[in-house]
Amino acid sequence: MMKHWNVLALAAIVFFTQMNQKALAAGEPWKGQTEVSPVELGLMAGAAIYGDDVHWSSLATIAYLFKDQGFLDDIDDRVWIEMELGPTFFSTDNSNQTGLQYSTHLRWDFTYNETWTLYGLGGLSGYGLPESEGSAFTIHPRFGAGVQYQTKAALMFRGEVSAEFIGLGVALNF
Repeated sequence: MMKHWNVLALAAIVFFTQMNQKALAAGEPWKGQTEVSPVELGLMAGAAIYGDDVHWSSLATIAYLFKDQGFLDDIDDRVWIEMELGPTFFSTDNSNQTGLQYSTHLRWDFTYNETWTLYGLGGLSGYGLPESEGSAFTIHPRFGAGVQYQTKAALMFRGEVSAEFIGLGVALNF
């Protein structure tokens, strides 16, 4: 498991190093009026955190552009309604079972420059747990942060950290 954390830490260091290099070449960070397509589909994989246990999870994402000009006048920002849903693979001493992880939240994007966007998210999330974890359906508040790297095409790379999920993925704009 420590190997997974090392990979995530290395990816975060590379992301932030690249972000600082782009800032020198760009004009004024956080300014502008970026135009984006109103629908975003993606896939993320990473660590699902349930209580003291960490499990593997894969989440499909769909986001709809709720507010294209955001709430701040001098900052390039926008607000999305986003859903994440997918399997979580729970392992116990003698069996492997699959549960369901979900999240419905607002995502507030802040565009740094033409390639980097930082975001915060807040909403509700939870799990549909397998028998080994009590077969319960949980719901709780979710808050987190993330970063997106926009390529020259509609493809974006994405990393996200919250109390119940740490992952990396890709997204496409339509």
